[in-house]
Amino acid sequence: LLEEIYQKQGDSKKLTELLIQKFRSYHSTDTLQALLDVIGHDKRDEVVADEVKVILKADRFRESDAEFLISIGKIVEAELYLLERAEQLDGNHYGSLLSLAETMEAENRHLVTSLIYRSLLISILERGYTKAYPHGIRYLKKLDKLATSVADWTEFNHHEAFQAQIIEGHGRKRSFWSKYEVKT
Repeated sequence: LLEEIYQKQGDSKKLTELLIQKFRSYHSTDTLQALLDVIGHDKRDEVVADEVKVILKADRFRESDAEFLISIGKIVEAELYLLERAEQLDGNHYGSLLSLAETMEAENRHLVTSLIYRSLLISILERGYTKAYPHGIRYLKKLDKLATSVADWTEFNHHEAFQAQIIEGHGRKRSFWSKYEVKT
């Protein structure tokens, strides 16, 4: 409503401030486009560069920020953003995380892809949601495959250590493990 009022009043200063605030509160190509429509598309590179810095400095993980970085073609920055906030990945947000995992996998970013699939798998196992076990099995199989492509695990557990952890924590979930072994 304020946006419409400022447009009708021709108050470009207040409109710009409002659109910057809107863009910063939710990074997306739509909020970026709305801002650039007012301040000029020639400022795109400057706005994007400034906002990428802001996103990378933020402590809290937001799926929308990772999605925004990808949507503007900043794959390296998106990977860095995800790696630095890997502990904050919540597998319960499977809709957005699965999309991020698929994108990172398509970009051959195997370490970050593995970390996202790990969070999805752990979420399924911790909830003990048997109807989701086929997805969990698929994620674990994908992790098995991705592990061969990761040369440097940096500070993260190698796949074998991760698998040992989930077996230790969830080894009694026989229906999961029997289906995983059958499909191996």
